[in-house]
Amino acid sequence: MVWVQWGLKERALGNSSIWLCHQCATCTAYCPRDAKPASLMAALRDYSISHYAVPGFLGQALGDPKYLPLLFALPTLIFLAVLAWLGHLTALPEGRIVYSRFLPILYIEAIFVAAMTLSGLAALGGGVRYWQAMSRQMGRNGHGPGQALVPTLLAILRHRKFRECEAHPVGIRETYKRHLHTTHLAVFYGFLGLVVTTTSVGIGIYAFGYLTPWPLWHPVKILGNVSGLAVIGALVVFGYRRIADKEQAGKSTYSDWLFLDILLLTTLTGFLSELFRLADLPGLAYPIYFIHLDFVFFLLVYIPYSKFAHVVYRTAAMLHAASET
Repeated sequence: MVWVQWGLKERALGNSSIWLCHQCATCTAYCPRDAKPASLMAALRDYSISHYAVPGFLGQALGDPKYLPLLFALPTLIFLAVLAWLGHLTALPEGRIVYSRFLPILYIEAIFVAAMTLSGLAALGGGVRYWQAMSRQMGRNGHGPGQALVPTLLAILRHRKFRECEAHPVGIRETYKRHLHTTHLAVFYGFLGLVVTTTSVGIGIYAFGYLTPWPLWHPVKILGNVSGLAVIGALVVFGYRRIADKEQAGKSTYSDWLFLDILLLTTLTGFLSELFRLADLPGLAYPIYFIHLDFVFFLLVYIPYSKFAHVVYRTAAMLHAASET
């Protein structure tokens, strides 16, 4: 906080502490001046995402609501162009609802592979810039990141830091963040379950010719539905606690709500696509599927610039800190 007050921006942003903070809010609960240091750390994390973003203007765009229509316009125009090419803008496919007849999987794969490749390179660029800043500001005295990689990944998978917030409180004051460990675990593994589901569908199609839609009793389908419910349940808790505890736990930013809302809407439109297909309502199913693809694009392709970027920067900070010991 002193560095921020003195205007030492580069020193503050080049420190791993801003991302090692998991916002358990203990510091806010016990701060004698009621300065809400946890909120300051959250603001620094938001700022660091745009500061290290490659290209920088996208980092600024994801943090400013006035650019939201433009950010959605990109995937919308891409998918509309594909539909126009296929002749599906004015006429929906007839017969049984099969989404691959509306937007062929090959087109979707091509769009997402190209976009995610660029997004991955941008995420790598931002992560490298942050790593270099940490090395300049904090130095390197440890054994290197190679030996620290496995322990860092295990700490992430176990959510050890979130658990410590709950298991080792410094006192009896309420932090209003006791839900973080369980809910973040649900979102984390629920999202991984959805990734595994999507990957399994791709393997089934290309390796075994097992075309979609798959039956509800299929294990992959069950995994996807259970994972989606876990994500939605956790997001509802996150949203409720942010509203109910906003005075005590700290202010939520636009970036916080954007990430939670996009993840929630992505999951909900996925379920609605499934339900409308099962109900045989093509007039609703195909438009909802189109909207679902828009949300998926927004969620995944803009990872380096939204709050989702914490998967890059927090991992880098944890790895850098572990490699110093």
